[in-house]
Amino acid sequence: MESKDLAKLLNGVTNVYADESSHTNDGSTTMVLGATWMDSEIAASLLDRIKLIKIRHSISIYREIKWTKVSQKKLDYYKELIDIFLNTDGLNFRAVIVDKTKLDHGRFGQTSEDFYYKMQYYLIRNIAGKCLGRIKIYLDYKDSWSGKRCHKLADYLSNTTNLNSQGISAQPVRSHESVAIQLADLISGAVMYANKDRTDLDSTAKLELVQYIECRTGQSLKNETPYSVEKFNLFFWEPR
Repeated sequence: MESKDLAKLLNGVTNVYADESSHTNDGSTTMVLGATWMDSEIAASLLDRIKLIKIRHSISIYREIKWTKVSQKKLDYYKELIDIFLNTDGLNFRAVIVDKTKLDHGRFGQTSEDFYYKMQYYLIRNIAGKCLGRIKIYLDYKDSWSGKRCHKLADYLSNTTNLNSQGISAQPVRSHESVAIQLADLISGAVMYANKDRTDLDSTAKLELVQYIECRTGQSLKNETPYSVEKFNLFFWEPR
């Protein structure tokens, strides 16, 4: 690697947009934490590219991208959002999938908040391990405690990992202000849906979008990927 290329890596910024929504209120036994990640240049262009897709499908540019809004009527729109993710080099996704029936915080001597930071650690540690420059984490804003959680997460990652990055910071951002977080919500929702128990009330459109992602990526959303995979990385947590 030439010195100028190494300098670019060392001075670059990787943005991580984490959807800390855990899909806990849908009756599912599966929890998913997901994040899109990319360098700052890709992040800057993503908004305009998604605006064009919305205009092409007669959708308001202010309408949020959400898994819960996936419908048969707008299925082509959601498929095109998946396409822009898969066709953009350097735009990546990682998710941690948890079987909620295996959670027993008392047995493992932890609080639910401890577990939250542990899962965020597993989510971001893999990403951070592949970055040499600075890492900026943007967490979906949930409540007035979001800022405190962000600072604690950044400290936790910095103090418990041996990374080559030039520093880690974290801040909350409201989902309507970040299409990258919205994209994380969409893909995380698909991963969750693929791993939940099937019922007669399942959405045909959502199942079709899950199948579309599996076809385009060439992998099942129910299977873990190798650690080294960057584009579409899945990690299934097991209690130890």
